Amino acid sequence: MRLLAAATALTVALLAGASSAPAADVGANDDSAKYAADGGLTMYQEMAAVGLRQTVIGVRFKPSEVLVIQDKQLLDRAIPNALDAGLRVVLAVYPYPPREIEAGLGNPTLFASYVSAVAQAYPEVRQFVIGNEPNQPAFWRPQFTRAGANSSGAAFGRYLAAAYDALKGIDPALEVVGIGLSPRGNDKPKAKSNVSTSPVRFLRALGAWYRASGRARPLMDSFSFHPYPNRATDPLDRGYGWPNAGFVNLDRIKLALWDAFHGSAQPTTVNGLRLHLDEVGWQVDTSRRVGYQGKENVPVTDEITQAAIYGDLIRRSACEPDVDEVSFFGFRDDGLRTGFQAALQRADGTPRPAVDTVRAAIADTAEGCADAPAPWSPPDEVVGAETELRFDSLGRATAVLEAGEEARATVCVSDLSVRGFGGAALRPLRMVATGCKTVTVGPGSLSVPLSVPAGEDVRANVSLGLAAVSNRSRKTFVEHEIP
Repeated sequence: MRLLAAATALTVALLAGASSAPAADVGANDDSAKYAADGGLTMYQEMAAVGLRQTVIGVRFKPSEVLVIQDKQLLDRAIPNALDAGLRVVLAVYPYPPREIEAGLGNPTLFASYVSAVAQAYPEVRQFVIGNEPNQPAFWRPQFTRAGANSSGAAFGRYLAAAYDALKGIDPALEVVGIGLSPRGNDKPKAKSNVSTSPVRFLRALGAWYRASGRARPLMDSFSFHPYPNRATDPLDRGYGWPNAGFVNLDRIKLALWDAFHGSAQPTTVNGLRLHLDEVGWQVDTSRRVGYQGKENVPVTDEITQAAIYGDLIRRSACEPDVDEVSFFGFRDDGLRTGFQAALQRADGTPRPAVDTVRAAIADTAEGCADAPAPWSPPDEVVGAETELRFDSLGRATAVLEAGEEARATVCVSDLSVRGFGGAALRPLRMVATGCKTVTVGPGSLSVPLSVPAGEDVRANVSLGLAAVSNRSRKTFVEHEIP
């Protein structure tokens, strides 16, 4: 009877043209409110007046002070004030500073105990983000082993697993959100600066550790991602090249999660994992504005462009069926220009044009997406895989391989034969070595010369196979004949 009622309700909704999913909740990730003289009461009320539904507050775990909940007196005031304003409070708990992690002062057990203490101190908080950009050296070190292999994925995975178990031990209904992943990384262990890991390769390393660990429980209920633009002057539709990712590259993140965890106890977006865009923002020009100090250190956009992007971001997130939450980084600006100025309010508390745009976008998407979005599903093949045989003016053959991601390609030549003089029948040609060679390709194209003699009378079979490095079960296979 219950199933019949649910099916009937779904049919009615579809016939009425209703949205297939509610819109993402919009909020702000802003620590400044807890430092305000009134404990953030005024700022939280202003957030709610714009239509924001949640505030994300950071809580650092300092390994050298494991018994101290950082900023507890401030949190004791701020959290009730946010709740009284009608906001949901999300606590983002993460180890800091990275030098103490690198020195070995912390460990997953101590971190789990700290997370547990925070959750028990604030039972009214029901959602916890565990981690903050552990693919960046500003928040996690080391990123790589001395041999150049990623180490941050496995190391952070142990912290995330311990925190998940601790929170679920308190209350299985608590929502554990990992990882707060940065959108970029250079994957260069010997880089002169910012030795970091791209989001796709970080998730690959995390998934490899998870599978090898034999863990039978998930790591997270939802996944947190920070889709900042590469530059604040970039439009919303300008993402990143693989293996980095921005808002318009969310399918790349979904695929990285699926490659890392499909078939395991950790759900992916295919079977229930939700996405939280917990930090996002476009920095704006603050010249000739009061309340700011120092010199701007990055290219910035203007307030009108920022407002348009924020409105578009909210509307498009409403049509992303896997996205549950979007939080702009900052409700009120940091007054130091070396900090971050992407908030809805300027440093003096005056509203930017984005305030009205965000309020309107939230109202416009209150019922969800106007067009029913199609659910994402993982591809079976290598992303962007293309193969082609080319011949130069002398008749020499080259295999051209292309992939939109890192892939291992196998190029094989077989059944090589040549027609004899005077039109004689084809006979095997044994003087030229046939066989296979393996190369790495992508993102981009690669040309592989073939060991095939030039000439109209040469015959051969060429097989080209590509397998995604992130998931060897995603393959593309093509056969060509010469001629």
